[in-house]
Amino acid sequence: MTRLKLVLAYDGRPYAGWQVQPGKDTVQSVVEEALTRILKGRQVRIHGSGRTDTGVHALGQVAHFDVPDGIHMPAAIWRRSLNAYLPLGIRVMDCAVAAPGFHSRIDAVGKTYRYRLFMGEVLPPLEAGIATHHPKPLDDQKLAEACAALEGTHNFAGFAAFRGNEDGTEDTVRTLRSVRPVWEGDFLTITWHGTGFLYKMVRLLTAAVLRVGAGREPLSWLTDLLHRQVPGKCQHVAPADGLYLVGVDYPESTIAPHDTDDSRPASR
Repeated sequence: MTRLKLVLAYDGRPYAGWQVQPGKDTVQSVVEEALTRILKGRQVRIHGSGRTDTGVHALGQVAHFDVPDGIHMPAAIWRRSLNAYLPLGIRVMDCAVAAPGFHSRIDAVGKTYRYRLFMGEVLPPLEAGIATHHPKPLDDQKLAEACAALEGTHNFAGFAAFRGNEDGTEDTVRTLRSVRPVWEGDFLTITWHGTGFLYKMVRLLTAAVLRVGAGREPLSWLTDLLHRQVPGKCQHVAPADGLYLVGVDYPESTIAPHDTDDSRPASR
């Protein structure tokens, strides 16, 4: 059985997140519907590298699915066929034959998220829904110190929201390899690169560093939550519309060696 690895980009605004939910349009359900149409009624489950929440966007979500027996089609044709059936807000950017046993979630060794903010007084209308408006002055030094304090391996339990199915045994230790704020005119982009992220962790951390940068909280407020010096969790969550899943890291061995030609775009 052939397993295909997909790289997907999508505008998260119309969808209730990535994961299938009864009665709701999600990115996963829309992609699976497109696969069903290509396969003339045969249903296939697609597995993502992780969930993105309602309204969160992706530039490099990774997923995989198994091609049913008897179907023989190059990876590039799969990409073109899926894009023909998907709405314009969801695109398959790449498709390749995966190595045997590859799993988009289990084999991931890192993820990169980007949070995009517009800091000017008036949000340009074409930025609505794809950037968060935050017209509050920030102290660059305080913001940089807050971001730097989060780098490394920590217990991020204070920056994780409850899903409702926790039993107290969850592993909340993660490693942030880098946290980088970058200004371009009135836009501030904070890029988060780590081994993995808890539920709403990036949005909670973004809200936290912005509060420190704006002088609304001291750096010690953030570090006390981070090092579990105080009880409870961060109560501030940045909106979903500024968040993008940029990419997922995997070992190089996740692509089958024989997929060199199939992964190239088909000729028009």
